[in-house]
Amino acid sequence: MITVRRNSSMELLRIILMIFIIIHHIIYQVVTPNFDNRMYACVDVFLHTAVIIFVLITGYFGLRFSWHKAMLLLFQVLFYSILLGSIAHLYFGIGTTFDFFKCFFPISSNAYWFITVYFQLFFLGPYITKLFNQLTEVQYFHLLILFFVLVCWFGFLWKGNVTMDGKNVINFIFIYMLGNGVRLLENNNPNCLLISRKFSLSVIIVLSLCLIGFYFLPDKHNLFLHAILFCFKYNSPFLILLSLSIFIFFRSLSFESRFINYMAASSLSIYLIHEHPLMREIIYVRPFTKLMHIDMGIDLFFIMVVYAISLSLCCMLLDKVRSHIFNRIDSFLEHSIKEK
Repeated sequence: MITVRRNSSMELLRIILMIFIIIHHIIYQVVTPNFDNRMYACVDVFLHTAVIIFVLITGYFGLRFSWHKAMLLLFQVLFYSILLGSIAHLYFGIGTTFDFFKCFFPISSNAYWFITVYFQLFFLGPYITKLFNQLTEVQYFHLLILFFVLVCWFGFLWKGNVTMDGKNVINFIFIYMLGNGVRLLENNNPNCLLISRKFSLSVIIVLSLCLIGFYFLPDKHNLFLHAILFCFKYNSPFLILLSLSIFIFFRSLSFESRFINYMAASSLSIYLIHEHPLMREIIYVRPFTKLMHIDMGIDLFFIMVVYAISLSLCCMLLDKVRSHIFNRIDSFLEHSIKEK
């Protein structure tokens, strides 16, 4: 397999995506859960690309499975799930005893749906990548079309049980394959128009203009709501294309920053902390519920952006402490094993 050197543009994108996810959760769960506010609903579609782009990044670089990586990821998830669950339930009195019990099984209980599906992809990824490498370009394209039909035609349009909302491993494999396909095009045909910066930026502009156009749709027959729902789900062709274009645009950028690379290594902690099923109530639901008296315009959005950036920074710094503790424990265990 050809190795791909990561650059800081991709690492910066990871941090930006986490900020997107925080703002999306505030909008979707607090500000306008039913897409009542048109401006925020349109903005939220753009923010909703974050999860898809994360999987595209994973597919682009490829998954290299090891039990050590799997255990590190599991322990990181367990650490935040149990710690935050204990604080929420024992100190703030949030959740039932069963809710607290589920914090000890965050993967199986689907407490973090993204982590659950990502773990499934993590175990399947190396085999999937090996399969992709055995295919000819024509076979690869045919398989990509097949996944598109399963995910977007049967799943999204006809609401079949293959992938009704895109929150499952079938859709993640499709997105993973798209990310892997971008890498293959980059290696075999680097001048291909489809992965050029200008083309990706053009697609982003066109789709953004579509969202602006949706804003002005009449209320008759709930046209605006139908348009937003068409763009919003993770298996929506609109959202997948927008996500893919944003990813390709950032992939075309390149710069080096040790600080960004260092901080991005802790970007997952942002998701694990702010979206804890019990602690989200304290972290952003209650605070922004109290701010709902503010006019739902630029002032509230500015507060959300500043809050998301500040929270992301705090989460990454906290994770550096956790990472240091885990590294010390890991080193101690390795040293003990060697002595035996």
